[in-house]
Amino acid sequence: MEFISTTARSNAPRSYQHIEARPLTGALGAEIYGIDLRRLGDDAFAELKQAATDHLVLFFRDQLLDLAEYEAFASRWGAFGADPFVATMDEHPHVIRVLKEADEKHPLVFGGAWHSDWTFLPTPPSWTMLYARDVPEYGGDTLFANTCLAWEWLSDTFKSMLEPLTAVHSPQRAYGADARHNELLENMKILYGEKAHLEGRHPLVRTHPESGRRALFVNPGYTTGIEGMRPEEAEHLLAYLFRVMTHPAFQCRFRWEPGTIAMWDNRCTLHNPVSDYLGMRRELYRITIAGEEPYLARAA
Repeated sequence: MEFISTTARSNAPRSYQHIEARPLTGALGAEIYGIDLRRLGDDAFAELKQAATDHLVLFFRDQLLDLAEYEAFASRWGAFGADPFVATMDEHPHVIRVLKEADEKHPLVFGGAWHSDWTFLPTPPSWTMLYARDVPEYGGDTLFANTCLAWEWLSDTFKSMLEPLTAVHSPQRAYGADARHNELLENMKILYGEKAHLEGRHPLVRTHPESGRRALFVNPGYTTGIEGMRPEEAEHLLAYLFRVMTHPAFQCRFRWEPGTIAMWDNRCTLHNPVSDYLGMRRELYRITIAGEEPYLARAA
Protein backbone atom coordinates (compact mmCIF):
# COMPACT_ATOMS: atom_id res chain seq x y z
CA MET A 1 0.00 0.00 0.00
CA GLU A 2 1.45 3.35 -1.05
CA PHE A 3 1.45 6.25 1.39
CA ILE A 4 0.10 9.30 -0.43
CA SER A 5 0.19 12.74 1.13
CA THR A 6 0.36 16.45 0.55
CA THR A 7 1.17 19.44 2.76
CA ALA A 8 -0.77 22.44 3.97
CA ARG A 9 1.37 24.62 1.70
CA SER A 10 -0.44 23.13 -1.30
CA ASN A 11 -3.57 25.15 -0.50
CA ALA A 12 -2.27 28.04 1.58
CA PRO A 13 -4.31 31.28 1.37
CA ARG A 14 -3.09 34.73 0.40
CA SER A 15 -3.95 37.99 2.10
CA TYR A 16 -6.37 40.13 0.10
CA GLN A 17 -7.85 43.60 0.44
CA HIS A 18 -11.38 42.83 -0.80
CA ILE A 19 -12.01 39.12 -0.09
CA GLU A 20 -11.12 36.50 2.50
CA ALA A 21 -10.21 32.96 1.42
CA ARG A 22 -10.56 30.16 3.98
CA PRO A 23 -9.12 26.84 2.71
CA LEU A 24 -11.15 23.68 3.23
CA THR A 25 -8.32 21.14 3.17
CA GLY A 26 -4.60 20.96 2.54
CA ALA A 27 -5.27 19.86 -1.04
CA LEU A 28 -7.77 22.29 -2.58
CA GLY A 29 -10.91 24.34 -2.12
CA ALA A 30 -11.60 27.58 -0.30
CA GLU A 31 -14.68 29.36 1.00
CA ILE A 32 -14.72 33.03 0.02
CA TYR A 33 -16.08 35.63 2.42
CA GLY A 34 -16.56 39.38 2.39
CA ILE A 35 -18.26 39.82 -1.00
CA ASP A 36 -21.73 40.02 -2.53
CA LEU A 37 -21.54 38.52 -6.02
CA ARG A 38 -24.25 40.91 -7.22
CA ARG A 39 -21.97 43.87 -6.49
CA LEU A 40 -18.52 42.64 -7.39
CA GLY A 41 -16.06 45.38 -8.28
CA ASP A 42 -13.15 44.91 -10.66
CA ASP A 43 -10.54 44.89 -7.89
CA ALA A 44 -12.41 42.24 -5.92
CA PHE A 45 -12.92 40.19 -9.09
CA ALA A 46 -9.17 40.30 -9.82
CA GLU A 47 -8.52 38.91 -6.33
CA LEU A 48 -11.19 36.28 -6.93
CA LYS A 49 -9.42 35.12 -10.10
CA GLN A 50 -6.16 34.78 -8.18
CA ALA A 51 -7.93 32.77 -5.47
CA ALA A 52 -9.45 30.53 -8.13
CA THR A 53 -6.00 29.84 -9.60
CA ASP A 54 -4.63 29.07 -6.14
CA HIS A 55 -7.45 26.94 -4.73
CA LEU A 56 -9.04 25.43 -7.91
CA VAL A 57 -12.50 25.26 -6.29
CA LEU A 58 -14.25 28.25 -4.70
CA PHE A 59 -17.37 28.31 -2.52
CA PHE A 60 -19.58 31.30 -1.78
CA ARG A 61 -22.22 31.08 0.94
CA ASP A 62 -25.29 33.25 1.60
CA GLN A 63 -25.58 34.57 -1.96
CA LEU A 64 -29.08 35.82 -2.89
CA LEU A 65 -28.94 35.99 -6.69
CA ASP A 66 -31.74 35.50 -9.16
CA LEU A 67 -30.86 33.48 -12.24
CA ALA A 68 -30.16 36.57 -14.36
CA GLU A 69 -27.69 37.83 -11.74
CA TYR A 70 -26.16 34.35 -11.52
CA GLU A 71 -25.64 34.32 -15.30
CA ALA A 72 -24.12 37.80 -15.15
CA PHE A 73 -21.58 36.65 -12.57
CA ALA A 74 -20.75 33.53 -14.60
CA SER A 75 -20.25 35.56 -17.79
CA ARG A 76 -17.35 37.44 -16.18
CA TRP A 77 -15.33 34.21 -16.35
CA GLY A 78 -15.71 33.76 -20.10
CA ALA A 79 -18.17 32.70 -22.77
CA PHE A 80 -20.86 30.21 -21.83
CA GLY A 81 -20.02 26.58 -22.59
CA ALA A 82 -21.98 23.93 -24.47
CA ASP A 83 -23.99 21.21 -22.71
CA PRO A 84 -24.55 18.52 -25.33
CA PHE A 85 -26.52 15.88 -23.39
CA VAL A 86 -28.74 17.72 -20.93
CA ALA A 87 -31.65 20.03 -21.68
CA THR A 88 -31.23 23.59 -20.42
CA MET A 89 -34.00 25.87 -19.16
CA ASP A 90 -36.20 27.46 -21.82
CA GLU A 91 -35.93 30.94 -20.32
CA HIS A 92 -32.24 30.55 -19.40
CA PRO A 93 -30.57 28.56 -22.21
CA HIS A 94 -27.18 28.50 -20.46
CA VAL A 95 -28.55 27.07 -17.20
CA ILE A 96 -29.33 23.44 -16.34
CA ARG A 97 -31.73 22.78 -13.50
CA VAL A 98 -30.22 19.90 -11.52
CA LEU A 99 -33.20 18.47 -9.70
CA LYS A 100 -33.93 15.39 -7.63
CA GLU A 101 -37.35 15.32 -5.99
CA ALA A 102 -37.99 13.66 -2.64
CA ASP A 103 -40.41 11.14 -4.15
CA GLU A 104 -38.00 9.72 -6.75
CA LYS A 105 -37.62 5.96 -6.65
CA HIS A 106 -33.94 5.48 -7.54
CA PRO A 107 -30.82 6.84 -5.76
CA LEU A 108 -29.04 7.70 -9.04
CA VAL A 109 -27.91 11.33 -9.16
CA PHE A 110 -26.89 13.45 -12.15
CA GLY A 111 -23.15 13.12 -12.78
CA GLY A 112 -22.79 10.56 -10.00
CA ALA A 113 -19.21 9.40 -10.64
CA TRP A 114 -15.75 10.94 -10.58
CA HIS A 115 -15.35 13.06 -13.72
CA SER A 116 -14.35 16.36 -15.28
CA ASP A 117 -17.11 17.90 -17.36
CA TRP A 118 -17.48 17.05 -21.06
CA THR A 119 -13.84 16.06 -21.66
CA PHE A 120 -14.79 14.44 -24.98
CA LEU A 121 -15.40 17.88 -26.52
CA PRO A 122 -12.64 19.52 -28.62
CA THR A 123 -12.59 22.36 -26.09
CA PRO A 124 -13.88 21.06 -22.74
CA PRO A 125 -15.30 23.57 -20.22
CA SER A 126 -12.90 25.60 -18.15
CA TRP A 127 -15.25 26.29 -15.23
CA THR A 128 -18.48 24.80 -13.95
CA MET A 129 -20.71 26.57 -11.45
CA LEU A 130 -23.53 25.25 -9.27
CA TYR A 131 -25.98 27.43 -7.35
CA ALA A 132 -27.96 25.73 -4.57
CA ARG A 133 -31.59 26.68 -4.06
CA ASP A 134 -32.88 23.70 -2.07
CA VAL A 135 -30.68 21.05 -0.45
CA PRO A 136 -31.19 18.17 2.00
CA GLU A 137 -30.82 18.79 5.70
CA TYR A 138 -27.88 16.40 5.46
CA GLY A 139 -26.31 14.44 2.61
CA GLY A 140 -25.81 15.48 -1.00
CA ASP A 141 -22.22 16.64 -0.51
CA THR A 142 -19.85 17.02 -3.46
CA LEU A 143 -16.29 15.68 -3.52
CA PHE A 144 -13.46 17.39 -5.41
CA ALA A 145 -9.94 16.17 -6.23
CA ASN A 146 -6.78 18.07 -7.23
CA THR A 147 -5.25 16.48 -10.34
CA CYS A 148 -2.19 18.77 -10.23
CA LEU A 149 -1.18 17.26 -6.90
CA ALA A 150 -1.78 13.78 -8.31
CA TRP A 151 0.61 14.52 -11.18
CA GLU A 152 3.22 16.09 -8.92
CA TRP A 153 3.17 13.07 -6.58
CA LEU A 154 4.15 10.60 -9.32
CA SER A 155 7.76 9.54 -9.79
CA ASP A 156 9.88 11.22 -12.46
CA THR A 157 10.27 7.91 -14.28
CA PHE A 158 6.51 7.38 -14.43
CA LYS A 159 5.94 11.00 -15.50
CA SER A 160 8.33 10.60 -18.41
CA MET A 161 6.29 7.64 -19.62
CA LEU A 162 2.97 9.53 -19.34
CA GLU A 163 4.04 12.81 -20.97
CA PRO A 164 3.81 11.69 -24.63
CA LEU A 165 0.50 9.82 -24.22
CA THR A 166 -2.85 10.83 -25.71
CA ALA A 167 -6.06 9.82 -23.95
CA VAL A 168 -9.31 8.97 -25.71
CA HIS A 169 -12.55 10.41 -24.29
CA SER A 170 -16.11 9.42 -25.18
CA PRO A 171 -19.64 10.02 -23.82
CA GLN A 172 -20.77 6.57 -24.94
CA ARG A 173 -20.91 4.90 -21.52
CA ALA A 174 -22.72 7.80 -19.89
CA TYR A 175 -24.96 9.07 -22.70
CA GLY A 176 -24.94 6.49 -25.51
CA ALA A 177 -28.05 4.76 -26.77
CA ASP A 178 -27.48 1.88 -24.34
CA ALA A 179 -27.06 4.14 -21.30
CA ARG A 180 -30.58 3.46 -20.08
CA HIS A 181 -29.71 4.43 -16.53
CA ASN A 182 -30.41 8.03 -17.54
CA GLU A 183 -34.12 7.20 -17.58
CA LEU A 184 -33.85 6.84 -13.80
CA LEU A 185 -33.31 10.61 -13.50
CA GLU A 186 -37.02 11.28 -13.28
CA ASN A 187 -36.98 15.08 -13.25
CA MET A 188 -34.21 15.91 -15.71
CA LYS A 189 -34.27 15.64 -19.49
CA ILE A 190 -31.20 13.69 -20.59
CA LEU A 191 -30.55 13.73 -24.35
CA TYR A 192 -28.81 10.36 -24.40
CA GLY A 193 -27.85 8.78 -27.69
CA GLU A 194 -28.08 11.96 -29.76
CA LYS A 195 -24.35 12.79 -30.05
CA ALA A 196 -22.73 9.79 -28.42
CA HIS A 197 -20.48 9.30 -31.45
CA LEU A 198 -18.43 12.28 -30.24
CA GLU A 199 -14.87 11.34 -29.36
CA GLY A 200 -12.07 13.53 -28.14
CA ARG A 201 -8.33 12.99 -28.01
CA HIS A 202 -6.35 15.10 -25.58
CA PRO A 203 -2.93 14.98 -23.93
CA LEU A 204 -3.04 12.69 -20.91
CA VAL A 205 -1.10 15.41 -19.11
CA ARG A 206 -2.10 19.01 -19.75
CA THR A 207 -0.68 22.41 -18.85
CA HIS A 208 -2.96 24.86 -17.09
CA PRO A 209 -3.06 28.03 -19.21
CA GLU A 210 -3.04 30.41 -16.23
CA SER A 211 -0.96 28.77 -13.51
CA GLY A 212 1.38 26.85 -15.83
CA ARG A 213 1.05 23.78 -13.61
CA ARG A 214 0.66 20.34 -15.10
CA ALA A 215 -2.31 18.12 -14.31
CA LEU A 216 -3.47 14.64 -15.19
CA PHE A 217 -6.33 15.01 -17.67
CA VAL A 218 -8.20 11.72 -17.57
CA ASN A 219 -11.28 10.69 -15.61
CA PRO A 220 -13.36 7.56 -14.90
CA GLY A 221 -16.51 9.07 -16.42
CA TYR A 222 -15.32 9.74 -19.97
CA THR A 223 -11.80 8.42 -20.58
CA THR A 224 -12.09 5.17 -22.53
CA GLY A 225 -8.54 4.41 -23.67
CA ILE A 226 -5.05 5.56 -24.57
CA GLU A 227 -3.84 5.89 -28.14
CA GLY A 228 -1.37 3.17 -29.15
CA MET A 229 -2.22 0.88 -26.23
CA ARG A 230 -4.20 -2.32 -26.19
CA PRO A 231 -7.46 -1.97 -24.21
CA GLU A 232 -6.22 -4.06 -21.31
CA GLU A 233 -2.96 -2.10 -21.09
CA ALA A 234 -4.85 1.19 -21.00
CA GLU A 235 -7.34 -0.16 -18.50
CA HIS A 236 -4.65 -1.06 -15.96
CA LEU A 237 -2.76 2.21 -16.40
CA LEU A 238 -5.90 4.34 -16.10
CA ALA A 239 -7.11 2.40 -13.06
CA TYR A 240 -3.87 3.23 -11.26
CA LEU A 241 -4.08 6.90 -12.22
CA PHE A 242 -7.70 7.12 -11.08
CA ARG A 243 -6.76 5.62 -7.72
CA VAL A 244 -4.02 8.19 -7.21
CA MET A 245 -6.12 11.11 -8.47
CA THR A 246 -9.02 10.39 -6.11
CA HIS A 247 -6.94 9.59 -3.03
CA PRO A 248 -8.34 11.31 0.11
CA ALA A 249 -5.10 13.31 0.51
CA PHE A 250 -5.95 15.16 -2.72
CA GLN A 251 -9.65 15.74 -1.94
CA CYS A 252 -12.01 18.14 -0.29
CA ARG A 253 -15.66 17.51 0.57
CA PHE A 254 -18.23 20.29 0.48
CA ARG A 255 -21.53 20.46 2.36
CA TRP A 256 -24.18 22.52 0.61
CA GLU A 257 -26.54 25.11 2.08
CA PRO A 258 -29.26 27.12 0.33
CA GLY A 259 -27.74 30.20 -1.31
CA THR A 260 -24.35 28.55 -1.87
CA ILE A 261 -22.45 28.81 -5.16
CA ALA A 262 -19.56 26.47 -5.97
CA MET A 263 -17.27 26.86 -8.96
CA TRP A 264 -14.50 24.51 -10.00
CA ASP A 265 -11.75 24.37 -12.59
CA ASN A 266 -12.36 21.37 -14.86
CA ARG A 267 -8.81 21.61 -16.24
CA CYS A 268 -7.22 20.47 -12.99
CA THR A 269 -9.93 18.88 -10.82
CA LEU A 270 -12.35 15.99 -10.72
CA HIS A 271 -15.69 16.08 -8.90
CA ASN A 272 -18.19 13.53 -7.67
CA PRO A 273 -21.68 14.25 -6.26
CA VAL A 274 -22.46 11.85 -3.43
CA SER A 275 -25.68 9.84 -3.72
CA ASP A 276 -26.82 9.54 -0.11
CA TYR A 277 -30.02 11.58 0.12
CA LEU A 278 -32.78 9.50 -1.49
CA GLY A 279 -36.08 10.68 -0.05
CA MET A 280 -34.99 14.32 0.25
CA ARG A 281 -35.21 17.12 -2.31
CA ARG A 282 -32.20 18.80 -3.94
CA GLU A 283 -32.35 21.62 -6.52
CA LEU A 284 -29.34 23.41 -7.99
CA TYR A 285 -28.58 25.44 -11.12
CA ARG A 286 -25.56 24.64 -13.27
CA ILE A 287 -23.57 26.77 -15.74
CA THR A 288 -20.43 25.87 -17.67
CA ILE A 289 -17.84 28.28 -19.04
CA ALA A 290 -16.13 27.52 -22.35
CA GLY A 291 -12.51 26.41 -22.25
CA GLU A 292 -9.60 26.04 -24.62
CA GLU A 293 -8.10 23.06 -26.44
CA PRO A 294 -5.99 21.10 -23.92
CA TYR A 295 -2.24 21.17 -24.55
CA LEU A 296 0.99 20.12 -22.90
CA ALA A 297 3.75 22.70 -22.88
CA ARG A 298 7.09 20.94 -23.17
CA ALA A 299 9.68 21.65 -20.54
CA ALA A 300 12.51 23.93 -21.62
